[in-house]
Amino acid sequence: MLGLFESPVNPFPTGPKPTPAASVRQFLLQELRPLRPVVAAAVATTILCAAIEVWLIGYAGSLVDTLAGASPDTLWAGHGTELLTVAVFVLLIRPLINLVGEALDDIAFRANARSLARWRAHRHVSRQSVGWFRDDLAGRIATWVRDGGDAASTAAYSVIHTLVFVIAYIAGSVWLMSTIDARLLLPLAAWILAYALLMLWAVPRYRRASERLQDAESALTGLLVDSYANVDTLALLGGQDSRTEHDRRVFALARRAHLDLQRVEVTINSTMMALSSALLVGLVGYGIALWRTDAAPLGLVAAALALSFRITAMAEWLLDAVSSLFGSVGALRRALRTIAQPLAVADKPQATPLRVRGGAISFSRVSHHYGRGEGGLDQLSLDVAAGERVGIVGRSGAGKSTLVGLLLRFHDAESGKITIDGTDITDVTQESLRAQIAMVAQEAALLHRSVRENIAGPGGAGDAQIEAAVRRASADGFVARLRDADGRTGLDAYVGERGVRLSGGQRQRIALARAFYRNAPILVLDEATSALDSEAEAAIHETLGEVMTGRTVIAIAHRLSTIARMDRIVVLDAGRIAEQGTHAELLERGGLYADLWLRQSGGFLGTAVGQGEAHARVPADGPGAVAPGPGGAGRHADTG
Repeated sequence: MLGLFESPVNPFPTGPKPTPAASVRQFLLQELRPLRPVVAAAVATTILCAAIEVWLIGYAGSLVDTLAGASPDTLWAGHGTELLTVAVFVLLIRPLINLVGEALDDIAFRANARSLARWRAHRHVSRQSVGWFRDDLAGRIATWVRDGGDAASTAAYSVIHTLVFVIAYIAGSVWLMSTIDARLLLPLAAWILAYALLMLWAVPRYRRASERLQDAESALTGLLVDSYANVDTLALLGGQDSRTEHDRRVFALARRAHLDLQRVEVTINSTMMALSSALLVGLVGYGIALWRTDAAPLGLVAAALALSFRITAMAEWLLDAVSSLFGSVGALRRALRTIAQPLAVADKPQATPLRVRGGAISFSRVSHHYGRGEGGLDQLSLDVAAGERVGIVGRSGAGKSTLVGLLLRFHDAESGKITIDGTDITDVTQESLRAQIAMVAQEAALLHRSVRENIAGPGGAGDAQIEAAVRRASADGFVARLRDADGRTGLDAYVGERGVRLSGGQRQRIALARAFYRNAPILVLDEATSALDSEAEAAIHETLGEVMTGRTVIAIAHRLSTIARMDRIVVLDAGRIAEQGTHAELLERGGLYADLWLRQSGGFLGTAVGQGEAHARVPADGPGAVAPGPGGAGRHADTG
C-alpha cells in the first residue's frame, strides 16, 4: 500500500530549468510546485486528524458524564451501539486516516520534496562556469546543495505536518471549550497571549542564532574538505602547530555558535514549562471551581484536564516546529546565496549547436581581467587558421591560461569577440562548443570513477575505441594491471578521488587517452606531457604528431622545446602579443622568446651564454634532441 505514495511526481525532471528563486518563499513555491496536490491532500488529512483528536477528548468528557449518570445494568442497553461505533472508529478508521496522513507527509511529500529540491539545485549549480567554482570551496558548494534540499523539505514539512496540525488542534480546543462553557476560554486566552509573546521574543533570536550556526558549520565543512582533499600539500607546508591553532579557531567558532543556539533553546523550553504549568492550573482549577458551583458537569473537569495536558504538549511541539522551521529557513536562505546565483556563463535562449567546418579560431580585441582591471588578456587579437598548430608561451601571469579558459567559455570575455569558423562562441551552446575541443591540462585531475568513464564518460562507445585511445596514450601497460580495493580491474578499476591512486604520469596518460578518444577537430594542450618521463614523452610525442594532423592545435608550454616544431609560436606578455613567428625566427629576433630559451637552455646552470650562442644550440630536430652543454657535455635543451 505504501508503494502507492512513493512517486506522485518525477523527482528528477530533465526539462528546462530556470534560475532558482533567491527568496525562501519564492524558492519553496517554485521548487515544490509539482507537489501541490500532495500538499493539499496532506493539509486536509492533517486537519482531519487534529479534529478527530479534539473530538475524542470532548467525547471522553461526555463519556465520564454518561458513566456518572448511568447504572452498570442499563449502560449497554442505552449506549451499547454508540460505544461499539466509537470503538470501531478508534480501532480501524482513526489508524487508517493516520496512516494516510503519515504516508502523505513522510513518503509522498518529504522524500520527494528533498530529492526534487536537491536535484534541481544540483542541475543549476552544475551548469555554472569553471570560473564560478574557482571562487568558492567545492565542499561548501556541495554542502549547500545537499543541505538546501534538506532545509527546503524540512521547512515545508514543518508547516504541513506540525503547524497545520497544532493550529487546527488549538482552534478545535477553543471551539470545544466554548461549546462547553465560554468562561473556560479565559485561562486559555491568557495562555495563548503569553505563548504568542514568547514566540515573538524567541523566533527572531532563534533565527539569528541558527544562521550563525549554519555559517560556522559551513566554514568547518570547508576546512575539513580542504584539509582532507589536500593532505599531501599540508604535509609539505609543515607548520603543524600553526595549522592546529587555525583549525582550533574554526572548531571553536562552530562550538560558540552551537552554544548560542542552545542557550536560546534552553530559555524557550524552560519558559514553555512555566506556561504549561500555568495552563494546567488555570484550566483544571477553573473547571473544578465551576463544577463545585454546579455550573459545569464532572466531565468538563476531565476534558479540561486532558486538554491542558494535550495543549501544552502541542505547544511545545509547535515551538519546536517553529524553531525547526526558522532553522531550516535560515539554512535555506544561506544556501540560496550560493545555489540561487544566476549562471555566470549562460547560453543564449537562441543558442544553436556549433558546427565546425575547419576549426579556424579568431580572438578579436579580447580583454578579460577577472573584474580586477588587471591581469588576464588586454585587447588581444589573434587568428589561428584551420589546421594550424600554434604554441603559446610567456611568463607566469602573461594570460596563457586565460586565453584557453575564454576559448572554452569557462569565463565570458569582458570585451571583444571569439569566433570559430566565423561563429561567435557566445551564440552556440557551451556543450556543443566543448564537444568540438579536446583538452589535456597540466594537472590531469580525474573523477573517482572507472578508467573507462574517465576516458569516454558515462554511456561512452564500446571498449574497442577506448582501448585504442589507451594504446595511443601509452597507457595500456599500467591500465591492464590496475586493481582497486573492490576488486575491479583494468578499465573497470576506480582511480580514487582526483585520480589519487595513480601517479602524475599515469593520470596525464589517461587525460591524453580522453583527448584521443574524443577525436575533436580542435586540440588544446596545456603542458600535456609535463608529468611524463622522457621515454613516455618521446613515445607520446610521436602519437601527438599524428593526432595533430588535420586539426587546429593550441599548445601552451613552459618547456619551450616541446613546441619548437609548431607552425607558429605566439609569445604573450602582460595579456598582449609581444611577438610571434617560428621557433627559428623568434630566436633570430633576440626578443622575449630568445631570452626565455636562453634561460632554459643554459641559464639555470649559471652559464653566461649570449643570444647568438643560444641560437647555435637550437636542437635541429625539435623536442628531445640533444644539444651540447657547457664543457661539451651533451644535454637536453628542455632542462627548464
